[in-house]
Amino acid sequence: MNFIRNILAIIGLVAIVGGAFAYTKFAPMMAQMGDMDIGAEKAALDSFDPKAKDVYMNMWTKLKETGNSADATVVKYSLAEGISPEDAEESMKSIANKHNIKAVGELPLSEQVKLETGQDQRFLKIYQFCNPQTAMKMVDFSDAFSAYLPCRIAMIQDKEGKYHLYSLNMDMMIYGGKTLPPELHAEAVKVQEIMTDIMRGGAEGDF
Repeated sequence: MNFIRNILAIIGLVAIVGGAFAYTKFAPMMAQMGDMDIGAEKAALDSFDPKAKDVYMNMWTKLKETGNSADATVVKYSLAEGISPEDAEESMKSIANKHNIKAVGELPLSEQVKLETGQDQRFLKIYQFCNPQTAMKMVDFSDAFSAYLPCRIAMIQDKEGKYHLYSLNMDMMIYGGKTLPPELHAEAVKVQEIMTDIMRGGAEGDF
C-alpha cells in the first residue's frame, strides 16, 4: 500500500492505472497489500479508453527514467540545425494561421526577468494557441478541461545553448479516462494533430 501511495504522491492517477497494470503482472505481490480492492481498481481501468493503459504505462516508463513528473507528461521537439528562435516562432504562427487556430498570447519570460534583474537569461518564451469553439465544447464536457486551455508551447534554450519546444502531452486528456463522446474525441484529436504540426513545423522552420 505504501508503494501505491508513493506513486500517487508523484503522479496522481498514474498510481491507479499502475496498480491495475501491476495486478496483471504481479498478482501475488499485490494480493499482500491488504486493504486495497484490486478487483475494483482493475474494473476502473477496464472502463477507460482502450488506449489508457498505454498512455499511463508510457508516462510511468518516462517517470522511472527521469524521476521527473514534468518530463513524463510533455512532448518535445528540438530546433533543427540552423533554425533560430525567430525562424521557429515565425513558422509556428504561420502554421497556426493555416489551421485557423488563434495565437492568443505570448509570455516572454526571459525578457521580463532580464528587465527585472538586469541580468541576461537563457531564452524562455511561452506561446498560447486556442480554437475558441473547441475550447467551449471541452469545458461543456468537463469544467476541469479548462486547466488545459489555451494550448501552450514553450520555447526554451537549454543550458548547452540548444533550443527546444515543449508542450503538454494531450494523450492523457484524450485517452486517459473513459472514452470521450465521438464528436468531442474527434475535435480533441484534431487539436492534438494541429499542435503537433505547429511544433514539428516550428522545429524544422517550415511554413
